[in-house]
Amino acid sequence: MPGTKRPFQADLDSANGPDGDAVHPSRKRKVSEADAELSEIFNGLRDELPTVRTEATLNLMRKLAVKTPEQTQKINNAITRLIKGVCSSSKGARLGFSLALSEVLRLARKGEAKVSVGQMVEKVEALTRPSERDGKVSGEEKRNYAIGRRFAFQAILQSGALSEKTTEEEEARVVFDAVAELAAEKDWLRSECGLMLHEWLKAPGGEVKAGVLKALVEVWAAKGLVKTPEGVALWLTIRTGFEGFKLPKGHWHHNNPLSSQERAMLTKVLLKTADDSTEAAETEGAVKKKSAGTRDSIPSFAWSVVLAHLYEQNNGKEFAQFWEDCVAKPMFSASSKPERKFLGLQIFTKALASAPAELLGKVTHANIIRCILDQRVKPDRYLFEAAKPPLNQMASRAKSDPAAGAEIVRQVLTVLPAGPLDKLTKATIDSMLAVAAPLEPLVQTFHDLCLRPGVSDTSEAEKKRRMLADFMLEMVRTRRNDESKKWLKPLLKHLAELAYAEVEGDVSPKLTEASRGVFREKLMLALGHLMDLPLEQAVAHTSTVVDKLHSARKSLSNELDKDASSAIKAARAQIASAEAKKDADDDSANKVNLAFRLLLGLGILQVYKQEPESVSVLQDIVTCYSSPQDDGDASTMLVELLLSFVSKQSSLFRKLAEQVFAAFAPDVTAEALQSMIDILSQKESLAGQQELFKQGDEEEEEDDEDDDDDEASDVEMEDVDDASDVEIVNGVVASADNEASASASDSASDTSSPPSNEDEEAAFDRKLAAALGTAGIDNDAAASDSDGSDMDDDQMMALEPHLTTIFAERKKGSHTKQDNKDAKANIVNFKNRVLDLLGVYVKSQYASPLVLDLLHPLVTLTRTTGSQPTAKKACDLLVTLFNACKEHKSYPDAPAMLSTSTSESDSNAEEEAQGEEEGSDDEDTVEASPLYLILMAIHAEMMHGGSKVHATACSRTSQFLAKILIHQDPEHWTRVNAMYGELQARWRVDVGSKVQGSVFNDWHSFSMQRGGV
Repeated sequence: MPGTKRPFQADLDSANGPDGDAVHPSRKRKVSEADAELSEIFNGLRDELPTVRTEATLNLMRKLAVKTPEQTQKINNAITRLIKGVCSSSKGARLGFSLALSEVLRLARKGEAKVSVGQMVEKVEALTRPSERDGKVSGEEKRNYAIGRRFAFQAILQSGALSEKTTEEEEARVVFDAVAELAAEKDWLRSECGLMLHEWLKAPGGEVKAGVLKALVEVWAAKGLVKTPEGVALWLTIRTGFEGFKLPKGHWHHNNPLSSQERAMLTKVLLKTADDSTEAAETEGAVKKKSAGTRDSIPSFAWSVVLAHLYEQNNGKEFAQFWEDCVAKPMFSASSKPERKFLGLQIFTKALASAPAELLGKVTHANIIRCILDQRVKPDRYLFEAAKPPLNQMASRAKSDPAAGAEIVRQVLTVLPAGPLDKLTKATIDSMLAVAAPLEPLVQTFHDLCLRPGVSDTSEAEKKRRMLADFMLEMVRTRRNDESKKWLKPLLKHLAELAYAEVEGDVSPKLTEASRGVFREKLMLALGHLMDLPLEQAVAHTSTVVDKLHSARKSLSNELDKDASSAIKAARAQIASAEAKKDADDDSANKVNLAFRLLLGLGILQVYKQEPESVSVLQDIVTCYSSPQDDGDASTMLVELLLSFVSKQSSLFRKLAEQVFAAFAPDVTAEALQSMIDILSQKESLAGQQELFKQGDEEEEEDDEDDDDDEASDVEMEDVDDASDVEIVNGVVASADNEASASASDSASDTSSPPSNEDEEAAFDRKLAAALGTAGIDNDAAASDSDGSDMDDDQMMALEPHLTTIFAERKKGSHTKQDNKDAKANIVNFKNRVLDLLGVYVKSQYASPLVLDLLHPLVTLTRTTGSQPTAKKACDLLVTLFNACKEHKSYPDAPAMLSTSTSESDSNAEEEAQGEEEGSDDEDTVEASPLYLILMAIHAEMMHGGSKVHATACSRTSQFLAKILIHQDPEHWTRVNAMYGELQARWRVDVGSKVQGSVFNDWHSFSMQRGGV
């Protein structure tokens, strides 16, 4: 059984004796107060906190600096204890004891002790050798002593023993001999010793005599360590840091390891592939080194030294040659082992962090980038995680240095593979594109790579071009708000050229129609992102694309027909006219002209894209622009054009419609607004979608008879066609919680929904049973065992056509159900887009009397829609209107009589409300008060019941109307309050009333506000 190890404190106490010999634990002795204080100090030296170690060092120096007869003995005892302490792996012992040892050695050389350098080294050698008790020394113990010796030598160097003017060459040689001997034992010890000497040479404030440097170089050469990574680092440090010192000849060409003549040897040295015996054979007495069993897992500090010297030379050609010969080719070739690539990735990461921006193009070598991208493709690759730090360093360097980011991302794009990229790689490229500057050279790189992607296979080229187009789009998305957008104009021109024109020059492989389609798609998406900018900027960017296509009209990949060319020519003439009408004093007119230019530009792009009906749409836009400003038909036509745009599956046209509608909002007529209201009241079903088509057909027939309205019909048909292709953005709720019995029955009759699944299954079973001549599944067992199951082959053959018909009908029924579901989603989405436009309208036209026409349709929509998000959107739109009026303290004035645009549904609701209010007010008063008619319609809407959203919409709208009335005349409060009182009275006596009690609470709170507005 192994014995119990003696506590550390016992070792500490025994070291304080006169001879430092070990004392058996059984022996007892009285510890003096002074020894106890030293013991506490030594404990502090091994603490993990640097502040505690520093404080312990100061306390030790205070005790040893006191001049007493025993001072020399105390210093010697302390040196012994400290040397032993650096061999301990406990906590922070090596760091603390090494720091204290350097200070004590400094004191020992200056005090009465007069300890020489040779004595220091001799004592270190004696105390850092493991004692071979019973001939057994563990590997861990050997390692601890070796590391302790290294820290002890570091303390000697830091004590200034070799940096004094009185230091002799022989004294220095003793230290360097011991260090070199330690370095020759193991590769990892060589790296530690080399780093220690490098830090000593670079330490500020110390002066190293030429003799000391000579001793270092000669000893290092004698041990065969000059042509090692650490030897190269020390050589370069001495060569550049001590210019007056002459290095010995015969080791490097012109004494420069970085010379092009030494490139092959330097590569071997840094990669540890040189013949280990080469220098040993040439140097007498050299210690033969053993070949390392494994490569280092981390690069030597020598790489940082070599790279720093190359940066200082600022020679791009020399650096490129070194990087290719020493890193890119040997570490990242196809035949390189994963271990070497792993080491190379760490060196590459170091270079990314430290290289000047002008050299980063050389650092990001194609071999290295290709290796990183390849390793990140699949998580099971050996270096999947090892390739992560370089990518993170790329993003970090780009963030701190935009010029460096531009250079890095340019090189990455150049070697981009055609295959898929992992999430981290794509995110890294995106982040660099978001901060890189300048962008103009990068845009040209994108264009060049799109023309010549670097692959010969057509399908691979298509993939890479698609990837490049994605990154260009991402750059537009993230950088569209940059103050300087000089890069954006050439980027849009390049995209337009790639999308539509036959590109001149070297294109390999040729652009396919699929690639052109990708570029067209990305161009439209890019313009969609740019629509978020102010109107003037959006117009400028659209004009850039239109002008580029006009200049390339003779080299288009798909030629335009005469009608298209004529339409574009007319549109360009109108654009020129709009530009000429710019008036510095009329912002409103300028905004309208800009909106028309934007509309015409996007219309032209649609014609170039050869979209269906694009020519007629462009002609309609031209007609709208050429019509008088106060022409109501033109306003209606424009709104219907915008409705056709918002129905498209394109964010570009949705944003375009919002931009243009914002400019034309003051000129929107009641009839134009009614065309939007009609969509909100449309049924959310297949029947509703078909009704839109039916309306379009009827209007087209009418327009055939009346030529003056041809264009308006075309616009509406465009609207109808596009409505069926609306993208699904908001989720559709099958049945909202606001549909109570009355509204539910109306909705059920409107949706024309197909039979339920159970009804379909029952009908199918009946038809199948009839065809087979058997009873249904509900008959008893006797019936199920009838002769129907015993048909012969002829009977089965005769039955086959009937079965085919039955199953075909069932399949057709399932299609009908899906069509109804799709139609509902289309209508709901269309309503959401209309609400977006109305939101734009009410933000600027909150005081217009026309907004009163929106109140009842929006409140009704919160109840009738089957989509809860749509109901919430309609309610939010009402709140936006109310808040805008409150913020600006401006409310719409009620017209003298009801607006002629009041929809049929509104009129019916108001007539119903009048009937319910009959007897409470005379007919003349009602007719003269349109606000009261709307208010009665809202109260009638409350009685339909619904969700909380519907109740909120009703309550807020009713209060809004009350505010307007009270603002006109405070006496109106009495009548409005009476209307609420009558509604509440009905609610109390009718247990089946669907009016929610919250509306009365809201009215009570509103009534408590004096003044009402």
